Amino acid sequence: MPIIPGVPTEDARKYFPQFLGGLRGVPASSTIVTPGPTTVQWDPRIKYFKVGEGGWIDPGSGKVPRTPDPALRRFAPDPLIQDIDAIVDLNRGSPRYPGNPLLASYSRGIFMKSLTPADLTYESPTTLRIRCLLDFGDFNEDYPASGRNPEIWEIGVYCDHPEIVTPAPPASPGPGDPTNALKQLLLVGYGTFPMQVKNAGIQIENVVRLIF
Repeated sequence: MPIIPGVPTEDARKYFPQFLGGLRGVPASSTIVTPGPTTVQWDPRIKYFKVGEGGWIDPGSGKVPRTPDPALRRFAPDPLIQDIDAIVDLNRGSPRYPGNPLLASYSRGIFMKSLTPADLTYESPTTLRIRCLLDFGDFNEDYPASGRNPEIWEIGVYCDHPEIVTPAPPASPGPGDPTNALKQLLLVGYGTFPMQVKNAGIQIENVVRLIF
């Protein structure tokens, strides 16, 4: 079971004063913040993880994990939020990885899964361990019907974003969201690791270790 150091992101550090005491997922507390004219109910608990096929670099002798970057950020026209490299790379003018992200054939697989309170435990008052399990049925193709097993190099853990929301159509509000908006996610911690190949015959369990 790999222990992956999670690098707290720039945006997570920005909101740390509101995070403290609420990351583990217990109790179910939340905070009201007001980004401009819209009041948004913010739940600061870490509730999701994503893995992706970004997060590597080839210095000429083969792929190795890229040093985690706490400043990874999507580009316009996406909301300028932080995310894993496989997603950030999709709208770079000069992509980090081979292929053209503007072509339909370009694929950097990603997978997101919900966490439960039991997946989060404190090692100490300032160190959090987050268990991220890819089960047998999870993420066995990098793209639907591709037939290719994902090559995973990166992981991120997330909570709801406290400020950035995407308006939803009036007939399709976000579940339980009275502001009729779909919340974006805040990348709290990010890590990279040697390649893991996922297929239907195995489970992959990673533990992200965050120090605040």
